[in-house]
Amino acid sequence: MHRFKTCAALAMAALTMATGLAATPQAQARMRGNFDSADANHDGRVTLQEYETYAKSRLMTANAPIAQRFKMLTPRQQYDCIAQRFEKLDRERKGYLDRGDWNGS
Repeated sequence: MHRFKTCAALAMAALTMATGLAATPQAQARMRGNFDSADANHDGRVTLQEYETYAKSRLMTANAPIAQRFKMLTPRQQYDCIAQRFEKLDRERKGYLDRGDWNGS
Protein backbone atom coordinates (compact mmCIF):
# COMPACT_ATOMS: atom_id res chain seq x y z
CA MET A 1 0.00 0.00 0.00
CA HIS A 2 2.81 2.41 0.84
CA ARG A 3 4.22 1.84 -2.65
CA PHE A 4 0.99 3.11 -4.19
CA LYS A 5 1.05 6.27 -2.10
CA THR A 6 4.59 6.78 -3.30
CA CYS A 7 3.58 6.08 -6.90
CA ALA A 8 0.73 8.58 -6.77
CA ALA A 9 3.00 11.20 -5.25
CA LEU A 10 5.70 10.42 -7.79
CA ALA A 11 3.31 10.63 -10.75
CA MET A 12 1.79 13.89 -9.50
CA ALA A 13 5.18 15.42 -8.79
CA ALA A 14 6.53 14.29 -12.14
CA LEU A 15 3.61 15.88 -13.96
CA THR A 16 4.16 19.06 -11.96
CA MET A 17 7.86 19.09 -12.77
CA ALA A 18 7.25 18.19 -16.41
CA THR A 19 5.06 21.22 -16.87
CA GLY A 20 7.11 23.52 -14.63
CA LEU A 21 4.11 24.51 -12.55
CA ALA A 22 3.74 25.02 -8.83
CA ALA A 23 1.17 22.91 -7.00
CA THR A 24 -1.49 25.62 -6.62
CA PRO A 25 -5.10 24.55 -7.31
CA GLN A 26 -5.04 26.36 -10.65
CA ALA A 27 -1.70 24.83 -11.53
CA GLN A 28 -2.91 21.37 -10.56
CA ALA A 29 -5.73 21.71 -13.09
CA ARG A 30 -3.32 22.94 -15.79
CA MET A 31 -0.62 20.39 -14.99
CA ARG A 32 -2.88 17.60 -16.10
CA GLY A 33 -2.27 19.02 -19.52
CA ASN A 34 -4.64 19.53 -22.33
CA PHE A 35 -7.84 17.49 -22.15
CA ASP A 36 -8.26 17.63 -25.92
CA SER A 37 -4.76 16.24 -26.46
CA ALA A 38 -5.40 13.38 -24.04
CA ASP A 39 -8.78 12.59 -25.62
CA ALA A 40 -7.28 10.79 -28.61
CA ASN A 41 -10.57 9.87 -30.29
CA HIS A 42 -12.23 13.20 -29.40
CA ASP A 43 -15.35 11.66 -27.87
CA GLY A 44 -15.32 13.93 -24.82
CA ARG A 45 -14.00 11.17 -22.56
CA VAL A 46 -10.48 10.19 -21.57
CA THR A 47 -10.23 6.46 -20.94
CA LEU A 48 -7.54 4.85 -18.82
CA GLN A 49 -5.75 3.80 -22.01
CA GLU A 50 -5.83 7.36 -23.39
CA TYR A 51 -4.73 8.75 -20.01
CA GLU A 52 -1.87 6.26 -19.77
CA THR A 53 -0.62 7.08 -23.27
CA TYR A 54 -0.85 10.83 -22.64
CA ALA A 55 0.65 10.86 -19.11
CA LYS A 56 3.43 8.43 -19.94
CA SER A 57 4.38 10.42 -23.02
CA ARG A 58 4.65 13.60 -20.94
CA LEU A 59 6.60 11.91 -18.17
CA MET A 60 9.00 10.10 -20.48
CA THR A 61 9.97 13.30 -22.29
CA ALA A 62 10.53 15.33 -19.10
CA ASN A 63 14.01 15.69 -17.64
CA ALA A 64 13.24 16.74 -14.06
CA PRO A 65 14.59 14.48 -11.29
CA ILE A 66 11.10 13.24 -10.46
CA ALA A 67 10.52 12.28 -14.08
CA GLN A 68 13.87 10.52 -14.11
CA ARG A 69 12.75 8.45 -11.10
CA PHE A 70 9.50 7.61 -12.90
CA LYS A 71 11.53 6.35 -15.85
CA MET A 72 13.44 4.02 -13.52
CA LEU A 73 10.24 2.20 -12.52
CA THR A 74 9.37 -1.02 -14.27
CA PRO A 75 6.66 -0.75 -16.93
CA ARG A 76 4.22 -2.40 -14.50
CA GLN A 77 5.07 0.09 -11.74
CA GLN A 78 4.64 2.97 -14.18
CA TYR A 79 1.25 1.63 -15.20
CA ASP A 80 0.21 1.15 -11.56
CA CYS A 81 1.15 4.75 -10.74
CA ILE A 82 -0.75 6.15 -13.70
CA ALA A 83 -3.77 3.90 -13.10
CA GLN A 84 -3.94 4.94 -9.46
CA ARG A 85 -3.89 8.60 -10.46
CA PHE A 86 -6.62 7.95 -13.03
CA GLU A 87 -8.79 6.27 -10.39
CA LYS A 88 -8.31 9.21 -8.05
CA LEU A 89 -9.36 11.67 -10.77
CA ASP A 90 -12.40 9.54 -11.71
CA ARG A 91 -14.26 10.43 -8.53
CA GLU A 92 -17.61 9.09 -9.74
CA ARG A 93 -16.07 5.78 -10.91
CA LYS A 94 -17.42 6.16 -14.44
CA GLY A 95 -14.43 4.46 -16.00
CA TYR A 96 -13.42 7.59 -17.91
CA LEU A 97 -12.51 11.21 -17.24
CA ASP A 98 -14.65 14.05 -18.45
CA ARG A 99 -13.73 17.75 -18.40
CA GLY A 100 -15.09 18.11 -14.88
CA ASP A 101 -12.78 15.37 -13.62
CA TRP A 102 -9.89 16.80 -15.61
CA ASN A 103 -10.36 20.28 -14.17
CA GLY A 104 -11.00 19.06 -10.64
CA SER A 105 -14.55 20.36 -10.47
